[in-house]
Amino acid sequence: MEAITFPDAEAVVIGYLNACLTADGDTARASTRIPGDRPGRLVRPILTGSTRRNLSQEDAQVTVECWAPTGPDARALAQKVYGWLCALDVDGAHVPLGSDGWVGGPYSDPDPETGSPRYVMTCVVRQRAVVMEV
Repeated sequence: MEAITFPDAEAVVIGYLNACLTADGDTARASTRIPGDRPGRLVRPILTGSTRRNLSQEDAQVTVECWAPTGPDARALAQKVYGWLCALDVDGAHVPLGSDGWVGGPYSDPDPETGSPRYVMTCVVRQRAVVMEV
């Protein structure tokens, strides 16, 4: 039997969202790291768990934080990100439709350290297994 693993769900979401943000002309960028001088607009995907569905599929739970200078701007950014994630369907990964694809949609959750406007959501990225390189 071949050893298998799953792609980096954070990297999948970051690549996808940065392509969407760029195409939209948005100045926000997606990254797992928050720079010390956090930009006004930022999207941060974080892997918050996973479940093995079967031999060849994994459901990766990805929590996404969206920051912007004002509450309405943060909400608007979160709504765009939510729409894009609902449509995520890239090679070997997709967000399933309906409740299978979402733990929770966007909600206001100001940053506890700075009080900055932030919206948070959690999606499920269903991924296909890949053979491990040995």
